[in-house]
Amino acid sequence: MNKLILTIFVLMNFGCIGQNGKKALNTSENDTTQVINLAKKDFIKTLKELKSKSDSLKSYGLVKSQIKKAKLKLNNKELSIDSISNVFKHSLINRIILFWEGTEWSFEGHTSIPRKGKIACGYFVSTTLKDTGINLNRYKLAQQSPVNEAKSLALNTPVIEIAESSIEQNILMINKSLKDGIHFIGFDASHVGYILKESGHLYLIHSNYIDYKGVEIEKIEDSIVFASYNKFYLAEISTNEELLKSWIKGNEISVVH
Repeated sequence: MNKLILTIFVLMNFGCIGQNGKKALNTSENDTTQVINLAKKDFIKTLKELKSKSDSLKSYGLVKSQIKKAKLKLNNKELSIDSISNVFKHSLINRIILFWEGTEWSFEGHTSIPRKGKIACGYFVSTTLKDTGINLNRYKLAQQSPVNEAKSLALNTPVIEIAESSIEQNILMINKSLKDGIHFIGFDASHVGYILKESGHLYLIHSNYIDYKGVEIEKIEDSIVFASYNKFYLAEISTNEELLKSWIKGNEISVVH
């Protein structure tokens, strides 16, 4: 079985979908070899690289507790949205998500403990958001279609839809549409994760179903999963003022069905 056929076989059989979703496959040999020529830099290779130095010896439970206490203090301060955004982004990326690196993917996975048990793509997103302090039902959110997950997190902001004619154009449009920060991405009808934009460069952080890799970070242009779809739903997270206010105040996020 050659490499292309093997890749297509994996994508057809092991997609990560919501309970009401359908698996999607949109790939070609030419598309999977396209690469975006980004400026030279040292790219992030592992989530461990993002770990806050102050958390080096702390448990996941302790970090969650500290984030909760810090969030309560923020509610009593007059801070700019940019300041709140930076605190939230640091909490989610540098303190929560990195613990999940290497947690194995499973279609039915819904563990709430990093590296113990398995985690599906939707549960990875909903659990890490909940553990950062967003008031949501992680089960209900994880079971929705990608577009409804995006709508749930977007609140009163529009969901960004991207559906260009090539992988290269999709990446360029996503880069153009998002500010630096961390955002939600839904892949057509069957996969979800995060998009991290740093200094104009894009990373996909998700529970990768290919070879059951599980939670990882990868450059978007290197992602086989990304190359397998041509329609995406984006919702701002760390740059979403309404979502940040709900995070600070503890308002429950309504899940769109």
